[in-house]
Amino acid sequence: MTELFTLPLLFEMEEMSFYIYPVVIKNNDSLIMVDVGYPMFLSDIEKAFDKIGLNIHNLTQVILTHYDHDHMGAANELIEKYPNIEVKCSKEQEPYILGKKKSLRLELAERNGETLKGDAKKFNDGFIQMLRSVKYLDNVTTLSDGDMICDGVKVIETPGHMPGHISLYFEPEKTLISGDMLVSEDGVLAIADKRFVLDEEEEIKSIEKIMNYDIEKIICYHGGEYSSNRIKEELRDIINNGYSN
Repeated sequence: MTELFTLPLLFEMEEMSFYIYPVVIKNNDSLIMVDVGYPMFLSDIEKAFDKIGLNIHNLTQVILTHYDHDHMGAANELIEKYPNIEVKCSKEQEPYILGKKKSLRLELAERNGETLKGDAKKFNDGFIQMLRSVKYLDNVTTLSDGDMICDGVKVIETPGHMPGHISLYFEPEKTLISGDMLVSEDGVLAIADKRFVLDEEEEIKSIEKIMNYDIEKIICYHGGEYSSNRIKEELRDIINNGYSN
């Protein structure tokens, strides 16, 4: 039997305070975590597991939708304490997660920092520091489009926000784990913020791709669970509007 659990984790830094929403997949006695939050989040993860009654010692896999700091930041400390965990990601993400290639997000932030001033530069400098604090992993297992993670959970390649970004589809509950492809903002389903999308055209194509699936719920990493009986219509509106607004 396979079940999904949303795992709210609170991020706080200076004046910022918001939740992110990793997902835990319970497959019989084994647990699989999809994305793991920021650096230094291990204790928060452990407390969140306890709160919903899951034993973190049963965690066997971590699936990274992509290598951004808020998705893989705690991966290194997690596997250091629980070394039996296998980390998986897309083939295109692998060299970034292993540190063989420099983070595209970091490259962009460094370029932006050359022209910013005042508070904007201060914020960008803090962002760069956060990105540089992420520890690389020693090894990962790679996934391809259509791979099955476990019973009923399928990998969908959804690039755009980041090259090699993946989402997961849980067919029995018609649920999409969207990573950062989609967000839920004040109860409204929306496309990922333009500032953080590296390829807008690919992002739109990925949303078109998921329209081939029967979806009634989307778990957004930013915004949490979103349910609607007209998700396909909403996705079509998102596609039609694109990044024109």
